[in-house]
Amino acid sequence: MNPLVTVNILSYNRKDELRNTLQKVYEQDYKNIEVIVVDNASIDGSPEMVKSEFPDVILIELDKNIGIAGWNKGFEIAKGEYVLVLDDDSYPQDEAIKELLKVIQTEQSIGIVGAKILNTTYNFCETQNYTMNPLSFVGCGALIDKKKLIEVGYYDQNFFIYLNELELTARFIDNGFSVVYCGNAVIYHDQSSKSRGDSTNPFSSDYRYKNYFWGMSYFLMTKFPFQNILIFQTKWLLNRFIIALFHNKLLLFFKCLLDLIAKMGIIFSKRKILNNSTQKFYRHGNVFALVDRDYFPNFRKSI
Repeated sequence: MNPLVTVNILSYNRKDELRNTLQKVYEQDYKNIEVIVVDNASIDGSPEMVKSEFPDVILIELDKNIGIAGWNKGFEIAKGEYVLVLDDDSYPQDEAIKELLKVIQTEQSIGIVGAKILNTTYNFCETQNYTMNPLSFVGCGALIDKKKLIEVGYYDQNFFIYLNELELTARFIDNGFSVVYCGNAVIYHDQSSKSRGDSTNPFSSDYRYKNYFWGMSYFLMTKFPFQNILIFQTKWLLNRFIIALFHNKLLLFFKCLLDLIAKMGIIFSKRKILNNSTQKFYRHGNVFALVDRDYFPNFRKSI
């Protein structure tokens, strides 16, 4: 059985990287695919390149950059039974789609299978600490069951970038579906800093710091009871403050805090508490670590 797989690629100002990704997608050994590129209002000629060099690709051109919500536009029109999400700078190893399909078809409850993400730019595995049932998945390489996605809902558009996968994973688990990790399916991430607002290391940039500050705060304050929020959010703010203190980001910390306070109306309007078993799953995970290893890689352990 070779079900149709929709390859849903989000693109923004990375024409050369997108060209490489599309070439790799068509070269891999699973052929029953449709390919969608959602372009977030690129100005570098990416849409024109897709039209001229990849006429079979379904191209969605957005009028403005809406971040991760752009993937939702691809989800809406995807005809595949399963959807493979990719960034414009990530692509599957030859047998990756077959391996992901092999896993997602083993149990009826599986809704998302995250792939092994090998970062070729920084030479490390982004999923090296993932368990069989991870807290999240990496959005530049995962296979999603389309029917279950429709039932659960697409990416929350209140995330612009980062941690949207965490929130979606929590909703899948809360709806009785499982999210699993497949180490045999490899996605290469030729990570580019272009178009992300910061030319420094993307794992410690101000851009990532700002979006993580908002994303985790939004997740904690919309998914957990008030009695837990006080503990979790305090711990998260200490996490961000420690980074700011040691990495010269104190001004950014306070800007992010003020922005968070200003958006409390959005947060409280979106509150939908996870059930007790899902809450327990995240409490026992490492999502609430006080020390961020991306900024302090040699710290002896997460607290």
